Amino acid sequence: MILSRSEEKRREEMDLSLKEEPLAIPKRLDVRNIHISSTEKSRNIRLRTYRPKGKQDLPVLLYFHGGAFIFGTPEQYDFIFFKLALDIGMLIVSVDYRLAPENPFPAGMEDGYNVLLWLSKNANQINGDKNNILIGGISAGATIAASIAHLARDRKEVVIRHQYLLYLTTSHLLATPSMDELADAPMQTRTSAEWMWKYYLQNRITNPLKYVVPLLENNFKDLPSVTVVVFELDPLKDEGKLYAQKLKEEDIPVNLLEIQGAVHAFDFFSCRLSDTFYEQQVTLFKHILNQ
Repeated sequence: MILSRSEEKRREEMDLSLKEEPLAIPKRLDVRNIHISSTEKSRNIRLRTYRPKGKQDLPVLLYFHGGAFIFGTPEQYDFIFFKLALDIGMLIVSVDYRLAPENPFPAGMEDGYNVLLWLSKNANQINGDKNNILIGGISAGATIAASIAHLARDRKEVVIRHQYLLYLTTSHLLATPSMDELADAPMQTRTSAEWMWKYYLQNRITNPLKYVVPLLENNFKDLPSVTVVVFELDPLKDEGKLYAQKLKEEDIPVNLLEIQGAVHAFDFFSCRLSDTFYEQQVTLFKHILNQ
């Protein structure tokens, strides 16, 4: 029953996207869908890449879309990445990772780490700098990015320059004041948070595996510097703040930004606040890359 509901929801999302007029790709931007082999060699992982034409050795942003670990595609972020790649001068690599409930943790994280390893050796093939890789994501995708940052730190195969995490969820316990106070907030509720973790963890909900729940990690040392962005009216905001505090306590450089008057995923809707936030993101990335 869970599987059929998720498949039906994804089909609805696809039908809606097909009815929409596709965005025109800017002339100065190269957008491609490429496939790389997983480390198991048994399947391919699709990547959607965004690159300013005529540029070489670009900084790389490895990115994970949101969707509660269950939904979402890289294409849903075209409206942001078409502009962001050009405004910053960056290669953006968005991962079409495996989704729950058919593929619970660690499938999405494993896909992402496979891509990170591939970029560390082959980023030059798509005009990126293999020694200048950032990792980021939005909502559940930001959670996966944080998990990969911990995994990469432990395996010592790749150096990640920075984490860029937008309104991430960091605990399946849902035990923060903001989760209680904003339990019925627009776009993200306590009930939806309960379901997303249930699908993602499945039979490990009471005993999660290592790396899956960022706030349950016992080692926050030697992680990449981080930008954490939370929204004032998002029930997940305190989880993001707690994660930022964990890194700060280990002297990891942390930039914590709270967007006032914003609800979860407000940046998907055209308004003055989302326009201002986009400009803030451009400034943030330029600052990160100039450090």
